[in-house]
Amino acid sequence: MHIELIGSTSAGKTTLAKKMVEDGIKNGAKVFLSDDFMLDQLHLNWIRNEFIRRRLVEAIAFVVLFTCLSRYKKFIDFVVLEGRNSPGSWFYKINRIRNVLRKIGIFEFIAQRSGPEQLVLADNEGILQGVHNLFVHQHSQADLKQVARYVELAPLPDVVLYLQQEEDVLISRTLARGHGRVKSAQDTVRHFISQAVSVFNEMVELPVIQRKLMIVNGQLHIHYTDEISGDKSFHRVAELVQKGSLLPS
Repeated sequence: MHIELIGSTSAGKTTLAKKMVEDGIKNGAKVFLSDDFMLDQLHLNWIRNEFIRRRLVEAIAFVVLFTCLSRYKKFIDFVVLEGRNSPGSWFYKINRIRNVLRKIGIFEFIAQRSGPEQLVLADNEGILQGVHNLFVHQHSQADLKQVARYVELAPLPDVVLYLQQEEDVLISRTLARGHGRVKSAQDTVRHFISQAVSVFNEMVELPVIQRKLMIVNGQLHIHYTDEISGDKSFHRVAELVQKGSLLPS
């Protein structure tokens, strides 16, 4: 099962994902972060250097991407066009495009290799999180119609976990930790976070996402949509979220 955690920067996606994996392993479940799953499948998980691991994952993702270019042509064309039209220098435009295209390769690898008993968690490497790369900028306004088009064209995971958090909390965390795409000025960060929250709030209202959606708020309370309330696989994910959230930080 492919589970993607989405939300604004500083929402806690990576922290929760790691705790879910920790709890799953303690209880004998096959739960992986996306990077670990990819390297494990290729018998490379013995490599501990984080820089090398990230480069390997990126290389694997682009190899997989090249094997399925025709399948994702419309989506790739859309990503390239939106990236070219986004604000900033050409270096940043190319980097945004590269980040989203890498996510396609990661998605496809997980889709090909994972089974129903394996829970693979993608946080910042998830395909839907790509809207943050492509549409959220420190000055301009996001085009929400293009966000909907992105979702229409993108391949989707089995479950979408949306981590919601109060904007003031997100702003405070981002100011404290910094972000590579935004200057550390309060007004700039506030605009950046507000854009991110607007983009994700709009995206999760789309019917195709509603059919896969679980919302986790700042207190780690979980809300299902009515469409999935009877699905046992979603309850399995919810249990993992709740147990993971109780682990010590």
